[in-house]
Amino acid sequence: MNKFIKGFGFLLLLGIVLFFLWESSKKEQIALTSEELIETINVKTELNSSKVKVFKPIFTKINSLHQFEFYKMHAIATEKILMVYFYSNGCYYCEKMKNITFADSRVQKELAKNYIAVSVNYSMYKDIFKKKFMLNATPATIFFDRDGNQMEEEVSYGYQGAEDFFNKIELLAEPF
Repeated sequence: MNKFIKGFGFLLLLGIVLFFLWESSKKEQIALTSEELIETINVKTELNSSKVKVFKPIFTKINSLHQFEFYKMHAIATEKILMVYFYSNGCYYCEKMKNITFADSRVQKELAKNYIAVSVNYSMYKDIFKKKFMLNATPATIFFDRDGNQMEEEVSYGYQGAEDFFNKIELLAEPF
């Protein structure tokens, strides 16, 4: 029990430190495009006959390495897999992933159940992330296991259909 309390205290302290680092990194506000502003509202609605379905966004948008580290620690603490999705403005295949693959209900349920999912607008924040993640193209998806280690063999580039992507994330989430 004493180890649990010490471990919990450590994670809480680490979370607080990372939060303050994240807050201090927001020195300058970057103007959002209208599309990004709409996406940050946190609620999308879809009319289905007389019902209104409310969907939470799958991804939390990040723009700094401090935020990345915060969500990585959050994934470790909650024993989930961290998925980092990189996209670019004007990228046809990035939009296709967003509108087809990530809109699939099975993908959404699996990500909500077993993943902490964050996204990075690589065209806006390339200078921040290019040293940590040497990406060849977008869309790109990088996974970190429940211990926070990058699954280097699971880095994927390009469009993936909903069925293939679901199979991949379902397989990755299976306990070993």
